[in-house]
Amino acid sequence: MNRKLNKQKQRGGPRGPRRGRNNGAQLGPPEFVPTIKDRRHKFRFLAGSPSTVSITRQNLLNLYVMATTATATARIIEAIRLRKIELWTQPPVLGNPPITAQVEWLGTNSPSIVHSDTAMGVRPAHVMTKPPPTSSNQWWSISGSVETDVLFALTFPTGTVIDITCELRFVEQEAPTAGPVVLGATPGQIYGATLDGNGVSGVLPPIGYTVLP
Repeated sequence: MNRKLNKQKQRGGPRGPRRGRNNGAQLGPPEFVPTIKDRRHKFRFLAGSPSTVSITRQNLLNLYVMATTATATARIIEAIRLRKIELWTQPPVLGNPPITAQVEWLGTNSPSIVHSDTAMGVRPAHVMTKPPPTSSNQWWSISGSVETDVLFALTFPTGTVIDITCELRFVEQEAPTAGPVVLGATPGQIYGATLDGNGVSGVLPPIGYTVLP
């Protein structure tokens, strides 16, 4: 017994529980900088309503575009590669049942892995996941490739904050690829698209950018 006490004194006394995402280490999303400063960037979205949405390579390639006319856009991102997905919900309203958010990987060679967390009491749900090894979710999405390939699905309640961390390659000497067809855009204006690709009616508008009309 004395030996154990001496060891604890030498190490600074008994240690408390480790801080992790489930015991209050991070109760909300960190600071966000929408300005694209280098080729690794985090896009942030805010859920306007509860939903389950499937995200394709095309959705990612259309995240950042420039309007060329009032109805046409051009992609600024020529290729994009997923690195991490992170979700935070709000705590459930007092007296309401717990709420859950989840990410499901759906790409080629992906074993349909689901990552989820449930908000209870004053603790929000927090999910963080990276593309499964050897799956197509780790591949670059390139303009003109199989853009309809579904990479993942998100399930979330209203008010969920979603961070998508990616590597980017911008248009250089290539001719830019046409982006989404729009209505009422300002030529020369940079826009951020909703993650679900449904314009201003989308449920996941970007934070920090003018939303693509």
